[in-house]
Amino acid sequence: MDKLDHESGVRNQMGKMCIGLKLLPKSIADKEPAGFGRNDPNSNPTLPPPVGRMKFSLNPFVMGAELCGPKLCAQLTCCLVCLGVMALLIFCQPVLNLFIAIFLG
Repeated sequence: MDKLDHESGVRNQMGKMCIGLKLLPKSIADKEPAGFGRNDPNSNPTLPPPVGRMKFSLNPFVMGAELCGPKLCAQLTCCLVCLGVMALLIFCQPVLNLFIAIFLG
């Protein structure tokens, strides 16, 4: 597989592809059916599921792990939880002061 650079006229290689082709008589092909792509029956040859593809999810933590990686997603989640606890403490400060004044006063 290559791409033609029209300005310079040079073909740049973009990747390689390995293709297998099997020719056999129709009688054998009728005995050993094969599905389209990875559909059933997945045989002759057996095709494994693709690897390295991103899984889509509506769960923000799953998507965060897919986009950033699990380690960075865990660190970001920890920072967000710490910020949430700090915000909760700041906004609950007046209520806590009221309870302290009632119980100690």
